[in-house]
Amino acid sequence: MSWYEVILSSEQLSEGISEKIQSDFEALLIKAGTVPEMALFCDTFPVPQFSMYFSPVAVQYASDLISIYSGDTCEKPDASEVTLLAGDKNSAWDLLK
Repeated sequence: MSWYEVILSSEQLSEGISEKIQSDFEALLIKAGTVPEMALFCDTFPVPQFSMYFSPVAVQYASDLISIYSGDTCEKPDASEVTLLAGDKNSAWDLLK
């Protein structure tokens, strides 16, 4: 299973799209129940672009959300370059090892 990335433009950021994606993802997380491997990360330093990363298990629950924002497969993000937005704080970081 692959990681997925949604890349947002500066215009989308100013429109609050990243907050909407995070909110929608959190609702999916609640609906899914306890799924330790379901996580959403974002770039810590959003230059030159801002990316949001969906863990492989998250894709099973958030595929529609990813599609809405034209997400695509990507490499696993580097743990030193991302921030956890949603997911189990105890297990989410293990996904990046």
